[in-house]
Amino acid sequence: MTDRVTFLAHSDWDVAGILGERACELGFSVSSSRADHGRAGLPAPGTFDLLVVMGSVRSVTDPSVGWIGPERALVEGAVAEGVPVLGVCFGGQLLAQVLGGQVGRAPSPEIGWRLIETTDPERIPPGPWVSWHEDRFSAPPGAEPVARTPDCLQAFVLDAHTGVQFHPEADRQIVRHWVEEARRHGSLDAEAADELLGGFGPDGRGPGDQARQLFDGFVERAGRQLP
Repeated sequence: MTDRVTFLAHSDWDVAGILGERACELGFSVSSSRADHGRAGLPAPGTFDLLVVMGSVRSVTDPSVGWIGPERALVEGAVAEGVPVLGVCFGGQLLAQVLGGQVGRAPSPEIGWRLIETTDPERIPPGPWVSWHEDRFSAPPGAEPVARTPDCLQAFVLDAHTGVQFHPEADRQIVRHWVEEARRHGSLDAEAADELLGGFGPDGRGPGDQARQLFDGFVERAGRQLP
C-alpha cells in the first residue's frame, strides 16, 4: 500500500516546495491541507501516514490565533497514534510544544542564509539553509538535539519525529513571495531581501540535494524504506 503524506500549510505560500517534490519522487500519495482555515481545513485522523507541518508568519505562542488550537490537537493526535511528524519552522515549534518542549523569543531574529552545526550531517545537512524566524524551540524531553546555530537549536529528533527551525522546502519562487510581503509591510530592508534571493542558484534552488537528504532521513526514521 502506498504511504500517504499530508503537508499542513498555513497560507498560499507556506507550501511543501522541494519537500513535496521529494515526496512525489519517492512515490508517496501526497496531499495538502490548510490549518489556517480552522477545523474544516484539517485532514481527518486516519487519512495520512506521515504528517509534515509547514511554516507560518504567526507565532505558536500567540493565543489570539484561533486555528492554532485545533492544529495542535491534530498534531497531538498524530503523535499519540504513532504517525511520524516532520515540523518545519513554525511546524517544528508546534511539534516541540506537543512533545513537551518550550517555545519562546529568540535573542534576535534569524533571517537569511545560515550554516548550521550538525551532529548528523547525513540526515540533517549543514546547509546553508534559508532561515526566517523570531521564535525558537527547546529540545523536548528525551529528544536528541541534532543541529544548532549560536543563538538557536535548529533541529531535534525524537523517535520517528523531526523538528527543524529552518526552511528546507524553500526555493526562489517561495522566498520571493515572502520577501515581497515583508517589504510591503516594512519588515525587511533591501539588503536582507537581496541576500535572501541571491542565495539561490540559476535554477532558482538552494541546496536541493540537502533538502532531499533531510526528507529521506525523516522517511527512514519513520520506518519507511527508500526506493
